[in-house]
Amino acid sequence: MTDTQADVLIDVRGVCKTFANGVVALQDVSLQVRRGEVVCIVGPSGSGKSTLLRTLNALETISSGDVVVLGQSVHAARVDLDRLRARVGMVFQSFNLFPHKTALENLMLAPLVVSRTPAAEVRTRCEALLAKVGLADKHDAHPAQLSGGQQQRVAIARALAMQPDIMLFDEPTSALDPEKVNEVLDVMKLLAGEGMTMCVVTHEMGFARAVADRVVFMEAGEIVHQAAPASFFDAPDNERLRGFLGQILK
Repeated sequence: MTDTQADVLIDVRGVCKTFANGVVALQDVSLQVRRGEVVCIVGPSGSGKSTLLRTLNALETISSGDVVVLGQSVHAARVDLDRLRARVGMVFQSFNLFPHKTALENLMLAPLVVSRTPAAEVRTRCEALLAKVGLADKHDAHPAQLSGGQQQRVAIARALAMQPDIMLFDEPTSALDPEKVNEVLDVMKLLAGEGMTMCVVTHEMGFARAVADRVVFMEAGEIVHQAAPASFFDAPDNERLRGFLGQILK
């Protein structure tokens, strides 16, 4: 991968975020994510991980700095957020599926409304995506008929239905029963193997070690340390990171 500006799909530049109640969520955060890179963001609860992720598509405002995604300043007054968000898929902790629609209908809705693609083409694409996430036999199932892991896989497929350039994951397994976690992580590993650019907030350290190109450690609204997984986990040279890993890997 060449180190050119064109390869940088996400460029966070000195971002600060203070909430209305005075809580400082982000302090001078800078981060770049390049095309095809998988970056996992880890850290204690309240460290600013999810806030940072949500600034990438303006679900969260910023107090200062800049966030440039796919060459666009996300928080600029004239940015077309609908068009940008169509290119940046996001999967949340909660599944956020429409309960009155089937799995296939959940996938088809956004491409039909936003991209105005012919229905037959959208249906074919969405059927293929359900098969990709292991749910080829669940086209007609409603969310209430699916397990948590299945619902989250539908949510991932729904984000992929818009054919995004980037996928953002905000602790996608935190609401799942332990036995359902791996079925979601396996889909994410598949996407990473296909070269999808991914930014993942996670507490699954095994996933971060196995899949990430780079692991970022946040604490108290700051990026404290970042490194490739081998040095991050096996030879951490940051005292705050060592303390975190000592607690979470017990």
